[in-house]
Amino acid sequence: MSSHPEADHRRRVMLRTAMGPAITEALADPSVIEVMVNPDGALRLDRLGEGRVDTDVHMHPSEAERIIRLVASHVRAEAHADNPIVSAELPSGERFEGLLPPVVLAPCFAIRKPAAKVYTLADYVAERIMLPLQADALKKAVR
Repeated sequence: MSSHPEADHRRRVMLRTAMGPAITEALADPSVIEVMVNPDGALRLDRLGEGRVDTDVHMHPSEAERIIRLVASHVRAEAHADNPIVSAELPSGERFEGLLPPVVLAPCFAIRKPAAKVYTLADYVAERIMLPLQADALKKAVR
């Protein structure tokens, strides 16, 4: 971000406005961990405890492309057929990955929110998701 808080705020507002109410609301929902717009224009959410869910929202390809180009501009990059992949961190800390043709049939993107909680191996063992033996093996493997 720049050293100009007012300009940064305007950029954040512009990005959220371009994303529209459905995406903005999803990003504000603590149960949503990822927002995706696929090449078919369908808005899908990844929710804690539910997995991926369809919404009734569809985005026109031109809207998805506008968002991808706006995010690219935010990180001082360009998005076009010769540079069709946009990876960025949004002002609120979300990770953005946008794709344009020719690498996809139609513009699409995903926005992954920062982890609300970091789970330790001990948490996985306590929740019986992982056996203590498995946790120990992972600890040894990453030393």
